[in-house]
Amino acid sequence: MIVQKFKTLLWMAGVGLLLCAGIGYLTYHQVARHTTEKLTLNVNQLGQKLDAQLMRYSKLPEVLARDPRLLRPLLQDMAIEPPAEPSAQQYQATSELLEQWGTILGADTIYLLNQSGTTLAASNWQQADSFVGHNYGYRPYFRDAIEGGKGQFFALGVLSNKRGYYFSSPVSQGEQIIGVLTIKVDLSLIEDIWQYEDLEYVIADPFGVIFYSSEPSWLYRALVPLTAQQKSQIFASRQYGNAPLAPLTAHRELAAFQQNSISQMTLPAQDHRASFVVASRDMAQAGMTIYGFSPITVAYRYVFQAIMMFALIYTLLCLAVISWWQTRKAQRALAQLNDRLEQLVIKRTNNLLESNQRLRETVKQYEHSQAELKQTQSELVQAAKLATLGELSASINHEINQPLAAMRTYTENSRKLLAKERYDAVASNLDEILHLNHSVAEIIARFKVFARKARGSDNRTVAADAIRAATTLLHNQLIKAGIILRVGELSPDIQVNADAVQFEQVLVNLLHNAIQALADAHQPQIGIQLQADGEQVEVRIWDNGPGMDETQKHQIFTPFFTTKHDGLGLGLTISRRIIDSFAGTLTVTDHPEGGAEFVITLPRSTKDTA
Repeated sequence: MIVQKFKTLLWMAGVGLLLCAGIGYLTYHQVARHTTEKLTLNVNQLGQKLDAQLMRYSKLPEVLARDPRLLRPLLQDMAIEPPAEPSAQQYQATSELLEQWGTILGADTIYLLNQSGTTLAASNWQQADSFVGHNYGYRPYFRDAIEGGKGQFFALGVLSNKRGYYFSSPVSQGEQIIGVLTIKVDLSLIEDIWQYEDLEYVIADPFGVIFYSSEPSWLYRALVPLTAQQKSQIFASRQYGNAPLAPLTAHRELAAFQQNSISQMTLPAQDHRASFVVASRDMAQAGMTIYGFSPITVAYRYVFQAIMMFALIYTLLCLAVISWWQTRKAQRALAQLNDRLEQLVIKRTNNLLESNQRLRETVKQYEHSQAELKQTQSELVQAAKLATLGELSASINHEINQPLAAMRTYTENSRKLLAKERYDAVASNLDEILHLNHSVAEIIARFKVFARKARGSDNRTVAADAIRAATTLLHNQLIKAGIILRVGELSPDIQVNADAVQFEQVLVNLLHNAIQALADAHQPQIGIQLQADGEQVEVRIWDNGPGMDETQKHQIFTPFFTTKHDGLGLGLTISRRIIDSFAGTLTVTDHPEGGAEFVITLPRSTKDTA
């Protein structure tokens, strides 16, 4: 018996080990695949942002090179025989012009080179590391531009020792190229657009030399060993100063490195190698490639957690199976005992069964009567609700007319904006139309919900958000009517116990009535004030219109009472019922400076908003 139990436990342990190995294998590959997808997405986002930033400057040299003010210093330099090294004061006016351009464009440095590559004027002419008088004829961006092309190049500044990306364009007089205008962009902007602290990234040139990295120890090292010709070309252009350009991986070619999704990288600062998930984005137009790295140790941590969790579940399952088996054996013994006992109590049970049957029939009749009573009560409540709904149905047109009018205004405005090709504004209007469409749908949906059985809800609304939504809905009408909207301080901490859409409806209705009341007013104004006093929140909406007399103030909330020629007289009635449903009040009074003032009072929500 003991040997059989030992064999069973050994078999369970073997199956568990095999399953743990399978779980670990699947988890590792799943995490590696997910990490690669996430890393690829992040690297692509960085590439898109960096492309957008560099695109701002790529066309600037070509545009600025056409400025005729750049011809004068170049022509003066060509007339000097023999050529002499320029000083900072010789072309100071041009340097001041470049300094002004650099301040406006946010460029690191803008400088003008003559035909031999010597800097005549620079925006940093007053700095200690000024480019003026230095020759950059060995730089590829100069050679490309002086031959009539557009130059793009990354390099470490010879004087400033700052990393930068260079854009250049030829300066011509007629058909003759007489100089080159260059803009240097500080690539520290990458640190501003990279937002992933748990991932490493590098930017490398076509040879695989890293010139920008979130890991400082990788800077100015190569992803793969460089050939003697490649090193000679890099040193000739002084692109990275005297950096050793040591390789970080064992791959012989850059293409082989890019084809591997997982690679081992040297960490010089820690003097060891580590495995990383790798993703890349080729930025061919800028002449560089962005690589993203995520430590593979993250996958190992998930594998360990998955194996431990599975081992725990598997152990509990085995214990449950053993317990079930022992319980089953005990149940078999208990069943045999029960069979004997059942024979003894069958006779006594028959009488009890007959009594129970009669009792069940009585209970069924009672339950049937109770069900009929509840059904009758439910139908009476539902009939009362439908009667109320019939009373309110006439207000549906009044409720949705305001969003529909706003949708029509946004549509007409969109057609004009579309003709002017202002697509961003059209898209914004379409978003507002969609929002208004949802609002109309929600208004109609509330009438449907009203007809159903009532359900409890936890209504809680930020009062400031509802006020902003209501004023946004009527923004165009306010502007069209020339009304000045005065909104007091809107604290984001004030919340009320009210449904957001219904509360917004009340605000829109009151604001819309105020707009109509100001049709003939001089310097029309509408004001909104929000304040909280203890457990109550008060919203005041006033206007400087003609106001109301005492009769109108007493009847203004009466159904079908209206001062408008085409009004139904239901708007304020429904508004007061909505506020009443949330244990609040809606009243009207005279504003101290003339006009009417409506006051909404609602209970303040004291629930935790964290």
